[in-house]
Amino acid sequence: VRAAPQHVQHLLDALAAYPAYAIAPDWGISGWNHAYEALYPNVATVPAQQRNLLWLVFTDPYVRELLPNWETDSRHFLAQFRAEAGARLGDPAFSSLVSRLLDVSETFRGWWDSHAIEPFTSRQRWFHHPLVGDLQLEHHRLAPSDQPDLHVIIYTPVDSETTSRLRHLLTCG
Repeated sequence: VRAAPQHVQHLLDALAAYPAYAIAPDWGISGWNHAYEALYPNVATVPAQQRNLLWLVFTDPYVRELLPNWETDSRHFLAQFRAEAGARLGDPAFSSLVSRLLDVSETFRGWWDSHAIEPFTSRQRWFHHPLVGDLQLEHHRLAPSDQPDLHVIIYTPVDSETTSRLRHLLTCG
């Protein structure tokens, strides 16, 4: 996974109060901020070749614990990935990722054949963090004008309770 350009990493860091990360066209996580690492600590410790959003959703048991609606969320992720992959079917990075996931994840294998596709939409997401409990966040996706294939994902709190818990996570996590 290639690191996000410096100006994109600066943007992520400037969003200090909100978990944010950048993903490449193959969904490799190329940058993140401290708040995202506090929400999902494994992002900093997994080997670079495994630092892929889709890979982690289907292979990291911590993600299943973190996402109380894991099945719904992961189906959305897969359908969005498939929609974006359509334009890159010959890309070896996509082919390799799908092949590896087919080998290691029975769930992915079963859902991949459904051929579901959907565009990205901002929506509310729920997390259950072991340190601060339930977090209700809305996620948004932006693309830097000079890096249109790179997407910046930002999670913003939906309510005051989540805002408070997120602040606590950033000071203790």
